[in-house]
Amino acid sequence: MNKDLYGEVIYLPKELMDHLTVCFQTVPNSDSNTEGYLRNQELRNNGYATYQQLGRIKNWFDNFNGKREDAPYILNGSDYMRNWTNQTLDSMRSSDGLTKQIRKDNSPEPIDKNLTKNMGWLADFSNPSDEHSDFVSDITLSEDLKRINNLIKKII
Repeated sequence: MNKDLYGEVIYLPKELMDHLTVCFQTVPNSDSNTEGYLRNQELRNNGYATYQQLGRIKNWFDNFNGKREDAPYILNGSDYMRNWTNQTLDSMRSSDGLTKQIRKDNSPEPIDKNLTKNMGWLADFSNPSDEHSDFVSDITLSEDLKRINNLIKKII
């Protein structure tokens, strides 16, 4: 499920960017060896994070055992960043699951070969080439074939 989200880019809201700047300035004696220093700089410079980065940030906060006043916690964005990361990841994951469920629920049923077997040239429509086939045309084709079959049954 989450593999579909890999590589997704999430732009950081202005409020979060401002908060990261304040956090960076709150710890004036930090350097590149201080945990969170480089991450804070990178997020502020880029203005975005990937799905994988958000996962690592969440993991960092989940495993942090220090105090909220510690420099690494502040440099990583403190509670504001932790909450935003959790909400963003939850939203992305639930949205991905919902999209997959909608596709599953609305995908066309496979076309019954017995339905098209005796339809002559119309039978070719049940096997469109891959380059011309897509989700919407498969649904349309399936519905058209069912309508045609029902009309033929009424005539006969």
